[in-house]
Amino acid sequence: MKKIAVVTLGLSIAVSVAVKAQNNNSLSTTGITSGGMAYNLTNKEDTKGSQFLFDTWVKGSMADAKGNAVNADGYSFNYDKLGGALLLSQDKQTAIAVDKDRARTFILYDKADKALKFEYVPVIDAKLYCEVLSAGAKYKIYKLTKTKFIKADYKNDGISSSGNKYDEFTDEFGYYVADAKGGAPQKISLKNKAIKQAFAADADKVKAYFDAHKDDKINDAFLAGLGDALNQ
Repeated sequence: MKKIAVVTLGLSIAVSVAVKAQNNNSLSTTGITSGGMAYNLTNKEDTKGSQFLFDTWVKGSMADAKGNAVNADGYSFNYDKLGGALLLSQDKQTAIAVDKDRARTFILYDKADKALKFEYVPVIDAKLYCEVLSAGAKYKIYKLTKTKFIKADYKNDGISSSGNKYDEFTDEFGYYVADAKGGAPQKISLKNKAIKQAFAADADKVKAYFDAHKDDKINDAFLAGLGDALNQ
């Protein structure tokens, strides 16, 4: 066993990582971000939102830049929305961050065992992963989540007060459509007109989908369903 120093909250700790042969594409120390960090999934009291995708460690899998599965048996997963890192943990208390070349794509399973697929798309964002809402022969639809940390800024001068007494993590979402045959992803909004313009080449199919889902809210699920329908 080889040990890698990691840092959390200013304290140096060690995480043991099994070093396996490179030729079987197993996780190894070469796949760990230098100076990798350990994370605590529990927010301090009164903090709103979260830095992490899940409030617990979950099942997952990952693949490298060539699409080869990376053996990460014995690890649990999470995603750091703020730092853009895929996190792996053996003890569910400390974690290591994996280099993006080593984890080009990954899948995480939520509490309902639904698979959420993520992909590193540097032309969209060089720091963060994108969630893949739909992928097929014609289109790929991505969702990018940008998380910001806003520190408590409450002020009271005895006459009036302003700001919040709590720290907060806020999420901002962006949506992108890419032609599966190539071309730069196009940013779109979750608006009727914007979506129809993005898929103008399949206008008839888009109209039919909107007609069939006219009572549905235009959200992630709607966009994913449209993408799946157009990719059939």
